[in-house]
Amino acid sequence: MGKELYETSPIAKEYFEKANEILGFRITDIMFNGSDEDKQAWVDVCKGSLIGEHNDITAYDRCMTNEVGYDKNYVFFVMEDEKIIATTSVLLWENKVASVHMVAAKPECRGRGVGKYLADIANAAAYESGCETATLSTDVFRIPAVKSYLRGDFRPVILDEESEARWIKWLTENNYADISAVDKDYQFLKVL
Repeated sequence: MGKELYETSPIAKEYFEKANEILGFRITDIMFNGSDEDKQAWVDVCKGSLIGEHNDITAYDRCMTNEVGYDKNYVFFVMEDEKIIATTSVLLWENKVASVHMVAAKPECRGRGVGKYLADIANAAAYESGCETATLSTDVFRIPAVKSYLRGDFRPVILDEESEARWIKWLTENNYADISAVDKDYQFLKVL
């Protein structure tokens, strides 16, 4: 999955090659075609973080295939020593908006910058698909994930006073300052 994007998008290829260098292994060897083996690998990466421990490959269909904008060519895996250790995907929505979806990494590779490169790859894929905006959602208790998304140029969306207060609290507690926030239409709103 994603091989066509790697072969046709100079921007995506640049991000993959940069990840190859930084991660110390060839992320470009991770393209799959959606087999049951690939679905099981996806489940194995997501277990315990995004899906329950007792899920099987039907979780892939429930969480991925059935989502609006799903395209198997926009599911990406990171491998190390011939084992899948991380994944991200991009859902292509209407109005030139993409959603970065189901970003996960196995515990042994966390803290090594994989999340930021997953965000970079997803952003490049969204851009190359013609999308003008890439969005994602996560839970505030996933502090390492939120930090990697902020490093990957994602910005808080302020929907109302309550969401602004939550973001200000989170940013303060995690020592962030001067982070640009956007409104529900993904337009610059203010600096938090």
